[in-house]
Amino acid sequence: MRKATKVLVGWCFLLLLGSTLGAVSVPDWVHQAASQTIPSYPPDTNAVVLLVDEIDTVTGSGEYVEHYRRVVKILRPDGRNEGDLGVYLGQKEKLLSLHAWSIDKTGREFEVKEKDFVDSTPYTGEFYSDIHRRSAKAPVPEPGSVIAIEYEARRNSWFNQFHWFLQEDIPVRETTLTVQLPSGWEYKDSWAGTPAVKPIAAGENRWQWTQRELAPIEEEPRSPAFLALSARVTISFLPPGAINAASWEGMGRWETELVAGRRTPTPEIAEKVRQLTAGTTDFDGKLRALAAFMRTEIRYVAIEIGIGGWQPHRAGDVFHFRYGDCKDKATLLSSMLQETGIHSNYVVVHTERGIVDPATPSRLFNHVILAVELPDATLARNYRSVITAKSGKQYLIYDPTDTYTPVGTLRSELQDSYALLVTDSGGEIFHTPLLPPETNLLTRTGHFALAVDGTLTGELHETLSGEHANWQRAYLLHANEKQRTEQFEHTLGRSLKGFTLESTQIEQLDNIQKDLQLNLKFSAPDYGQVRGPLMLVRPRVMGEKSFDLDHRKPRKYPVVFDGTSKETDVYEIELPPGYAVDDIPGPTTIDVGFASYQSKIEVSGSKLRYSREYTRRDVQIGPERMADLRKFEGAIGADEMAAVVLKKLP
Repeated sequence: MRKATKVLVGWCFLLLLGSTLGAVSVPDWVHQAASQTIPSYPPDTNAVVLLVDEIDTVTGSGEYVEHYRRVVKILRPDGRNEGDLGVYLGQKEKLLSLHAWSIDKTGREFEVKEKDFVDSTPYTGEFYSDIHRRSAKAPVPEPGSVIAIEYEARRNSWFNQFHWFLQEDIPVRETTLTVQLPSGWEYKDSWAGTPAVKPIAAGENRWQWTQRELAPIEEEPRSPAFLALSARVTISFLPPGAINAASWEGMGRWETELVAGRRTPTPEIAEKVRQLTAGTTDFDGKLRALAAFMRTEIRYVAIEIGIGGWQPHRAGDVFHFRYGDCKDKATLLSSMLQETGIHSNYVVVHTERGIVDPATPSRLFNHVILAVELPDATLARNYRSVITAKSGKQYLIYDPTDTYTPVGTLRSELQDSYALLVTDSGGEIFHTPLLPPETNLLTRTGHFALAVDGTLTGELHETLSGEHANWQRAYLLHANEKQRTEQFEHTLGRSLKGFTLESTQIEQLDNIQKDLQLNLKFSAPDYGQVRGPLMLVRPRVMGEKSFDLDHRKPRKYPVVFDGTSKETDVYEIELPPGYAVDDIPGPTTIDVGFASYQSKIEVSGSKLRYSREYTRRDVQIGPERMADLRKFEGAIGADEMAAVVLKKLP
């Protein structure tokens, strides 16, 4: 988003005080923006953007000069972070000028000069990145203050394209983008999240777009990613005869040229493939053997310098040094598959659903995986994550970076999204499959005994597959015994009070091809609430599947879930001596299409048996279905809190 990439939020930098020793010269454009009358906004509005003005002057292929201005007014104390200012710069990019100003509510003016900005590295999750930022904190970022920043930078774009994000998390009064192109060049604008607006001609091959009174992207629980919600424009600038950057096909051809020769196997790769696949003749066996090597022997390390943010290292180098990022691991696996006669193609995707818009060709990707061509159409039935390209070829979509997802499936954040298939003939946008609930199973069975004082003791057994297993493995494999115990205690603590975890057992933790098995033994005092001759018992011992939805105002954005799921619980509780069942809540059954839930309570001799099944078939529930979702969650919540009444026998 423009705000996130241009004006840094949430960082603590050197506090700069306005100088009273010399005159402060605040530009007229800042005063003009600050003097405007602010409309009436909701009382919880923290700040308002008065002006964003960006001018991009294209100077050559992949090169342009960006001139940027931004003015914001702080309305509430929570808007103070608008005083955190900064500029991101990448390799071959140069800051030409930088300045900032503040005007407090009394009219005092302050200035931040370029020398007052400091350098820092923004991305700590990568081993190395050549992106850095110049940043500072504006003086007096208090309610009533106006904060302005202006800079000019020589930019480098590896792809002839840039993005204009229109919305922020606060209202935007006016935002303008001006693009100056060299003679003979063309542009292509693609709009997402808002109707297209025609630019005005502001000079010779100079184009200007303006948008006003843009609503903020409000925070809602379980909503899509910010970039998926924000209205945006992708501007492709096209020199005569260049690759058409404004189409998916053109992007695929650009990617193909970028990776040319990178997957060529070396003799060392060929020998390793021979060793790994010795005695294996079938497609599945070869793929799984090579995927296991990638998972266990090639570490994930991101070293991104210049074009290295887009272009993978050569397969031979990745194999030799035994590390690489997502595109490096995809390159090596593709090279190794090639040695066995299996063809594969790159797939570029974003790890947050909804950011890639199929109608808006853009380079908004952050991850590279593989499409492995199936040599026989009958093989498709053996796997879940299969797509059919326009050519009729079928591909298994597989992520070589994913340590915990078995071959044949795809982790949930990559499902039900859009990705670009890169082939020799260009690029093709496709929809990634949404895997059925049966691929993500969570089964709990528990056998417990209830004492006359209400103490519950027993054992819980969990069987997890798909995403449920992945999440647990991702933590447990890297945790020590103390951390594992704390994790199990945290899980139990969501359902039980004052419990004691007596023992734990984990099975199939290292084998991702099999279900993960967990066993917990515990006791919980006062689980049964004694009320004179009665005892109240919640038959749903473990697991909360309901969540609250705000009923105070209409929902604006969809509710997003991680993935589909099928979850079952069966709990048997041995009744305490001298007690019998006096009252049982009725069964619960509800099906709203995108999800279903059913539960029942039964009595068999001296045992109370609670069983339920929860199925989630969709991952995004639009605002138009909020009534059904609230009804659904309410039914689950009522069932989870229901109690069986036991009565003491005379």
